Amino acid sequence: SSKSSSFGGIKAAADIMNKTKTDMERSVMDGLEELDADLMMKIQDQMFTFDNLVSVDNKGIQVLMRNVEPDQLMVALKGAPDEVLARFLDNMSERARGMFKDDMDARGPVRVADVEDAQKKIMRLARKLSDTGELILGGADFV
Repeated sequence: SSKSSSFGGIKAAADIMNKTKTDMERSVMDGLEELDADLMMKIQDQMFTFDNLVSVDNKGIQVLMRNVEPDQLMVALKGAPDEVLARFLDNMSERARGMFKDDMDARGPVRVADVEDAQKKIMRLARKLSDTGELILGGADFV
């Protein structure tokens, strides 16, 4: 009576890709994009999540904030852990932080689907900025 268990899947592929060197990762992901762009995006979405932004340095957070619409950032941060929210707020001036928090509170509840969508869009932008060297996301090349 053996129990069946599942192996593999998108999460496992993302974990493997997170452990590869950057040039190997790029090569594999480029090849996968040619074969199945949807699968490649799903794996990328699992490789580096919005919660991982807490490990991005201040310069990277500031680059990301300059490239993201404030409303989109506000929605994404509504569902973010306190550490991630603090990471972004710490990179704002005191005045901007106050205004951002007031606007965020005034916005009220946001649907989870909207939060997840905003977070995915920001992470896709972060990966593009990482590819151009404007932002360092971390991963296998960092300890």
